[in-house]
Amino acid sequence: MGEHMDKGCHEKAMEKAKDLLNKGIGMGEIKEITGLDEHNINKARKKMEGKI
Repeated sequence: MGEHMDKGCHEKAMEKAKDLLNKGIGMGEIKEITGLDEHNINKARKKMEGKI
């Protein structure tokens, strides 16, 4: 996945990351499951917390 994700896939991965963050799953596992990098996972976390 990574850099070659299309917009639809990226949005789904971001939603999945938010779900996993809510469940207390760690960064490494979320990276493995979603294919997102740390930057995007942190972005998902901030969106979830209403900071952006």
